[in-house]
Amino acid sequence: MANPATDGDAPVDAASDRHLDEHTSPEDPQRDPYLTEPVSNEFDENDERFRAVAQRRWPQNNKTDHQFETINRTELKVASYASGTQVGRFVLEHKVGQGGFGIVFKAIDPQLERDVAIKLPRVDCDSGQTDRIHREARIVATLEHPNIVRVYEAGTDGETSFIVSQFCDGPDLRMWLLSNDNHPSPEQSAELIAELADAIAYAHRNGVLHRDIKPGNVLLFPNNSSTPASSKPTRCRLPFIPKITDFGLASMQSDDWSRTRTSVVIGTPMYMAPECMGAGTQRPGAGCDIYSLGAILYELLTKRPPLEGEFFGQLLHRIGNDVPVPPHVVFPDVPNDLSLICSKCLSKEVDDRYRSAVELHDDLRRFLDGQPIQARMPTWRDRFARWTSRPQRLRFAGHYTIWMHLAVVAWLVVQFTTAVALGLKLPNTAAHVRDIAMVSCLLHLPNAWLGWRVFRGSRWAFIPAMLTSVASLAILCYSAFNSSVAFDYNYPTTLSKVAVFSILIIASLIDSLNYAFAIPAHFRTAQPDNDFRRSLL
Repeated sequence: MANPATDGDAPVDAASDRHLDEHTSPEDPQRDPYLTEPVSNEFDENDERFRAVAQRRWPQNNKTDHQFETINRTELKVASYASGTQVGRFVLEHKVGQGGFGIVFKAIDPQLERDVAIKLPRVDCDSGQTDRIHREARIVATLEHPNIVRVYEAGTDGETSFIVSQFCDGPDLRMWLLSNDNHPSPEQSAELIAELADAIAYAHRNGVLHRDIKPGNVLLFPNNSSTPASSKPTRCRLPFIPKITDFGLASMQSDDWSRTRTSVVIGTPMYMAPECMGAGTQRPGAGCDIYSLGAILYELLTKRPPLEGEFFGQLLHRIGNDVPVPPHVVFPDVPNDLSLICSKCLSKEVDDRYRSAVELHDDLRRFLDGQPIQARMPTWRDRFARWTSRPQRLRFAGHYTIWMHLAVVAWLVVQFTTAVALGLKLPNTAAHVRDIAMVSCLLHLPNAWLGWRVFRGSRWAFIPAMLTSVASLAILCYSAFNSSVAFDYNYPTTLSKVAVFSILIIASLIDSLNYAFAIPAHFRTAQPDNDFRRSLL
């Protein structure tokens, strides 16, 4: 007799299989349509069945009924405003850009008879995103700098909020790089970043952090100035005026970071500093914007981002752990001084970057003026200090401990069983078994377990693991020089015994040094475990 509880699964499974088969054919996989096409009506027809199957198969996720509410897909469409639509006193002409939080249109201000850019929220935005538009307007309204896009005003038209700002006839930096066959020279790249750094320094002095500086947020205004030619050398002169826009993710430096910190990554990862990923305990500050400027400079010099990944998770991992190849290594034509400035901006540790955007701007000006720059290559002491302070040092120490002590236990068992299998006459077989069991259960296996806990991120296990690794090293050294307590491994010569003990001592010494080198990382990690009993497993 059929089970009525599972009779509804068949249509659901069939619909899912057909939908996946259409887009995952091994001969011609079509992943882009799978991600962009609307969901088949077949899913709408089986909506109630999908809910029932989900509630039965994954009851742990059924916390509230609203989790299974049907999404009104018409609300997820981006607003389409026709040409001539009036928002406030402004008349829309056409869309010029779109982001995750809003749409930008070219519009006409009939009162002042000028072109403006007007930013409107998406139809599917929530109240938080609408608040973000108001917040952006309040922040940018306080900033007046030649390299920051000016905001003229902000307002509401019914339930629609909007921001009115300068309109740019030129492209953004991202589009310019894609369409420009002649890449900017190193000097032009330095000049561009110097102007942006001056703007960011001005924003920082006014307590504003941008947090999402990227080529798409740098507009290139045509340089229609009628003033005399600039005194700058031709190789440094820019054919446009770069201006930073989109302060939608900006924050005030006085904001309570502990309250606003979330696990959601906002911004553009390729240009985000490691501390902005939300994984560390350092407060994101001015160093985030300096890192982003360095990432743009890197792309200007090398025609590629500093770090890339095949998928989002891999990119986040590389940004947090990998060091970009210096620009002068990718392109030998890049001057070493400019490459060093760029690498300093992209340092993983905030303290290794420029302390402010002013310092970055001044160093770029020194480079352009042919003067010695302030940036210096890190010394071996600096590199060693950074190496020991990285959180992955803890994981490596724990990982090495696990395999070393398990390998020693396996070796003890194998050499004993081999001796028995070969028929070697052991002076006291029972004593050998007892010694192997004792040294394994009291020394090596506990060490391996503590290494596992360190590898899993249990801070409480670090100190015991370090102490037991030192104790293990001391016991081996004592055993090697005191034959009365040394284990009789039945090696025929003194040389073989010395070789075995040397290998064990060296392996144990490396284990202890790993923990010694990881001490700085131990004190830089997150808060200690709150539940000791739960962390035991």
